[in-house]
Amino acid sequence: MALNRLGHTLADVEREHILDTLACCDGNRTRAAKLLDISLRCLRMKLRDFGRSGITVPPPETVTYTNVPPIAHTRM
Repeated sequence: MALNRLGHTLADVEREHILDTLACCDGNRTRAAKLLDISLRCLRMKLRDFGRSGITVPPPETVTYTNVPPIAHTRM
C-alpha cells in the first residue's frame, strides 16, 4: 500500500509513475511505453505536456553501440 501517495492527485501519481518508469528504462521511450502498456505516441504526448507545464523531462536516450539491445536470431 502506497501511503506516501495519499493526498496526491491522480495526475501527480501518473506523472511520477511515468517518469520513474522512463528513468528505469534509461530514457528509452519505446521500452517505457511497453512497460506502461501505452502507445509510444501517448507517452510522447504526455512527456510533451509535462515539459510544457514546467516539469523537467529527460531527453530521449542516445543510441550508442553499448546500449543497443542484442538482436534475437531465429532459425529459418
